[in-house]
Amino acid sequence: MKSIIENGEFNTKMETSDWRYSASIVGLIKYFDYLVSMGYDMESDLYAIDDDVILYDREKITEERYLLFAEHYFEKAMHHRIVEQILNNSEFTDEQIKLVNDKLKANSIMKKVFKGDKFTGENKESILEKIMKNRLLLIKETYRSGKSLYANYSNTNSLFVDTGSICRILNYNIDQGKKSKSISYNWNFKTYKFEDEKEFDFIPFAFSKSYEAFFINNNYSIKQLLNANNLISNSDNPRSTLFCDMKNSADFIDFDVEVVIKNRDCDYFETLYIRKDAIKIFKKIENYKAIKMKYKVTDNYYMHFEKEVTNRILNNIKLDSLIEMLLKSKLNYTYNLKTLIKINTIIYGGDKMNKQMKSAYASAKRVMKEIPENKVDSYKQKLISAITFKDYERFCEILLQLSSYSGIVFHFAYDLFSDFEGNKNIAYTFINALNKETNKENGGK
Repeated sequence: MKSIIENGEFNTKMETSDWRYSASIVGLIKYFDYLVSMGYDMESDLYAIDDDVILYDREKITEERYLLFAEHYFEKAMHHRIVEQILNNSEFTDEQIKLVNDKLKANSIMKKVFKGDKFTGENKESILEKIMKNRLLLIKETYRSGKSLYANYSNTNSLFVDTGSICRILNYNIDQGKKSKSISYNWNFKTYKFEDEKEFDFIPFAFSKSYEAFFINNNYSIKQLLNANNLISNSDNPRSTLFCDMKNSADFIDFDVEVVIKNRDCDYFETLYIRKDAIKIFKKIENYKAIKMKYKVTDNYYMHFEKEVTNRILNNIKLDSLIEMLLKSKLNYTYNLKTLIKINTIIYGGDKMNKQMKSAYASAKRVMKEIPENKVDSYKQKLISAITFKDYERFCEILLQLSSYSGIVFHFAYDLFSDFEGNKNIAYTFINALNKETNKENGGK
């Protein structure tokens, strides 16, 4: 929520009332800190923080300063900045010359400004002069229309527009000409409740810069809000940053936390809730490394295992189907399966299976030494078929046959005989151990 202050040191106050205001506050602080670093308005503080409230002067927010901040913050996405960096050299390789010419036509505004220009290696001054002359225009149009920039979060026509009658953020924004009546009570648009603030233009600076952008809305305090989002700000994989390194994350996700996600492929925001119970599971997984692989389910669908496993942990959903999917694969996913089984054991409820899982692993390795490889593969396929069809009685029969054939006593089997469902990870461990070992992900590729 935003409100105006009369006769105070600052004239505007914003509270972390929902994720949009929280994200705007994070973006505003980054903007004000940038102004300080560049030497703007050094005569006084640009903002003040009080728990979950920020105080500031709205006059300190200007279009020019905002654009220069956007250029600085998203420098890698600014085509003209890449051109400038290359042209600051005195000599140029063929690859650099080609890259400059590619960037001169990288988007509509670059094509317009540099129409008819071609970098030859000797005309850098004229190109640099055009960049200087058109800098703000280049920044504005690149930022406004960039699929990873403003356009990923808001209606592109809303940049720098004063508070409107419809929220500028995607998924909150509508076509008033077509839908203004249908979303209102009794078809009267005057009854429609909305929230829009010009400061919502700062939301893109609050999310991580990754393809799947994250914002952690732990708005118990602005200090926590900043610390949490600074951790993932420049991460290429914020999921891994959040969940794989729990020691660094524990300070701000040791309680139920809302995480807002914006994927560039979607025109809407998603909400993920990190619950305390899920955090306990992550903490119990020693040296957790996300499974960064895509698994081909059909010709048109690939499963992103990292996202799927993370979501299942967060929602306390067992990994049985994922484990069985990889067991049935023709590729060797032994390394990934070890990780999945380890996590699944914790979701199942604990360490009581660990001793028997070690026994199952050791027994499988003895089997591989005692009987021919083709027989190992035959029994393995039978076991996989039985467990995926949930025919646990058949699984136990095959296990007894294998024990008799190999001459090895399977001590771990007694737990499966008494409670197969509760000890299923012992069975998964045994099957997986019948594979040749690999220390690589993605099927040993």
